[in-house]
Amino acid sequence: MPEAAEIARVFYSDVHGLSHGKYVAADDLDHPTHYAVTVLTQAIDGDMPPAPGYGADVGFPDMEARADLATRRPGWEPDTDVVFADLYHTDGRELPIDVRRALRLICGRWTDRGLTPMAGFEMELYLLAKDPSEGFEPLAVPWHRVYGTGPSFDPTGLGREIFETCRRCGIPVEGVNGEFHPAQMEVALHYRDALAAADDAFLFKELARELAHRAGLGATFMPRPFPRLVGSGLHVNLSLQDAPGSNAFAAADEEYGLSPLGRHALAGLIAHHEALCGIGAPTINSYKRLVPGLIAGYWANWGLDNRFSTYRVPGERGQATRVECRNPDGASSPHLVTAAMLAAMLHGVEEELPLPEPQVGDADADPNTDRHAPHSLAEGLDAIAADTVLTEALGADLVNLFLGVKRTEVDRFNAAVTDWEIREYARLF
Repeated sequence: MPEAAEIARVFYSDVHGLSHGKYVAADDLDHPTHYAVTVLTQAIDGDMPPAPGYGADVGFPDMEARADLATRRPGWEPDTDVVFADLYHTDGRELPIDVRRALRLICGRWTDRGLTPMAGFEMELYLLAKDPSEGFEPLAVPWHRVYGTGPSFDPTGLGREIFETCRRCGIPVEGVNGEFHPAQMEVALHYRDALAAADDAFLFKELARELAHRAGLGATFMPRPFPRLVGSGLHVNLSLQDAPGSNAFAAADEEYGLSPLGRHALAGLIAHHEALCGIGAPTINSYKRLVPGLIAGYWANWGLDNRFSTYRVPGERGQATRVECRNPDGASSPHLVTAAMLAAMLHGVEEELPLPEPQVGDADADPNTDRHAPHSLAEGLDAIAADTVLTEALGADLVNLFLGVKRTEVDRFNAAVTDWEIREYARLF
């Protein structure tokens, strides 16, 4: 283990999956780190979002960010460790709008059943030719090929540097390669308990963007940054482990090689598809990716090793049995989307929901369901609001905050005049 650093960078996540925090002296980590407000950090545009009980109506009270010392690990800045914080009211009560808390509580409900949620993330992103503040264009990759390595995926070496830095920082990367279009890369993170896996995914996004900035380049997890190129997903692989350490989804002699528990859990995901899309596709831009034809998780279906299905069961069985959830995108919060999916799975198990037939072949040409993703962020938010099961599981305070800040995004978009409108109409009217 490397020697502990003298400085610690304390992180917590907002509902967007974006980081906030402080640099503190490492020997002060056992003291709460105070902030002046609670929810002002939750809005992208800096406005005061509607969040009853946390905002102007109660005078913007203080909160505490208490370091979870078990999460401390080396950072990517010199002599600086990183550590997660959990959020509390100053009287010691946990803060209900903390997304990491939401995931921990859902995991606890599974633990009460003798099961441990397991997760692994597949991260997709685009490398940019310059810092996004100076322009927004993909890195040129003249020799691009899918699953390329070396110059055929990144002639700058930034992707390999990200990989090497992750290894030094305790972010367990399984593999890095070029993805479908030039400048797009995919990073698979190791499978482990769901909370630790979500922490890894959160830190990976921070590390990748900051290393790109340091190199004078850029990295974006935006769902569909370039209209002629495919989008970037945040695929979440999920399973459950029983007390002896065996995969509770695996059952070689059962239908589809899935245990009844696994089939009910999968049915829960399908039952809550529309709301899960609202949480996993949380921006206006998300719905440029979440459309038919991009195998991005549009249909409310599942399949056996079929990428046209949103909830894909890969061919591996035994300890590798899992469900790959393909609808979340790179702008989603790893903690919040995983909490929502585990809550949906829990509902499927508790109610013993029946699993529909698997999708066979091309769902875009011949879908076996008429249910599909919302067509806009506004529709996605309505689906969340209508899903009382997920609202109760995640907590009304957290869901109301999410809906409030996201609906202000919809309002700002609806009021905006876009470049497309200028190009299309200004010369004519």
